[in-house]
Amino acid sequence: MASNVSRERLLFYAVAGGLGGFGAWGASEPFAYLNGKILGISAVWYHDILLGALAGLFIAMFLASIEALSVSQWRQVMRGAQAGAAIGAIGGAVGLLVAEIAFDLVGGFLGRMLGWAVLGVLVGLGVGWATRSLARLRNGAVGGLIGGAAGGMCYQALTAAFPQALGRAIALILIGALIGFFIGLVAELLKRGWLMVVRSQSRNAREGREYPLDKPVMSIGRAEESDIGLFGDAGVNTRHAVIRREGKNYFVSPAGGGEVLVNRNPVRGRQALKSGDRLEIGGTLFLFRERSQAARG
Repeated sequence: MASNVSRERLLFYAVAGGLGGFGAWGASEPFAYLNGKILGISAVWYHDILLGALAGLFIAMFLASIEALSVSQWRQVMRGAQAGAAIGAIGGAVGLLVAEIAFDLVGGFLGRMLGWAVLGVLVGLGVGWATRSLARLRNGAVGGLIGGAAGGMCYQALTAAFPQALGRAIALILIGALIGFFIGLVAELLKRGWLMVVRSQSRNAREGREYPLDKPVMSIGRAEESDIGLFGDAGVNTRHAVIRREGKNYFVSPAGGGEVLVNRNPVRGRQALKSGDRLEIGGTLFLFRERSQAARG
């Protein structure tokens, strides 16, 4: 795997998706044994809609909030969880309706793959929508499609190989993990610029942590709403600096009276960044990297 892919990020997303799948299994399992007809409609359809909605809700909720949760940005956790859950639940219900129709038409693996792929796409869109980032919407849709399709193929095999309840549990956990993993992998492979923490006095910016610059404007500061939050560092202002992406270039500028150093030189106004620049904000030292330069280096 490429050296500029963050394995920590992939693990975060895979674990978050797996936890979402486990939550969906726990919430949906009591309804797994519906049979007969309800209001003249086969109970299978009700079960699929419910299972899909719960799977989409839990997986998207966990994935949309995991990054904010890892650094204790509680307002962003709630915002991400709400947006992800709403879109994920709708997408999940639609996805498994498609799966049931496709299963009746073409049967087997293809039907399951199609349905879970639809669920994965809409779960991914829910994850991206929570951050209002076009890049994350793209990453979520592509990664969710791949992870959902792979998970759907596994679902069919696992539910046939294991007792019903155990098979569903393993399958849903795996589907969530695969959707999360591929959303994270696509994000890593397509990221263009990022900051890596070299050292920090902030309680949340651990050494080696990477912050993708995947929005046109990224704010850095002590405020919880910051895109890159540096909490607990008295040398960081509430809104300390801003990084803007203009075309293929990135520019940093101070904000709110904060001091920003690039390669130990104070920034006046704004300054273009190049791969390898060392950016100091309060007690945190970042290394700025770009994909094209990182690949050559």
